[in-house]
Amino acid sequence: MPTGVQKQFHTKLRYLANDAPVSGLKSWSGIGPAGKELASGGYRLVFTTEFLEAIYALHAFKKDSSRGRKTRGRHSDIVERRYKELCQGYSLHSRKQ
Repeated sequence: MPTGVQKQFHTKLRYLANDAPVSGLKSWSGIGPAGKELASGGYRLVFTTEFLEAIYALHAFKKDSSRGRKTRGRHSDIVERRYKELCQGYSLHSRKQ
């Protein structure tokens, strides 16, 4: 992923963490109501704001097509797997406290 795209995603995540609006933000289904997607050029960053202490980035990837084609299943599978792992880890962590 190009450095400029990384910097743009970083900046947008910082704005979101401070409840500021950002452009290129959409919902991402399949990972709860707090699942979001940021777009920058041909790149996407999928993350969740479900947990109070942090925004968790789940997957970043280059969009396969610029003509509105649906995101490939492998990207969706990666996001869903990482989300499940995060939820399991969060559940274990919260029990320790």
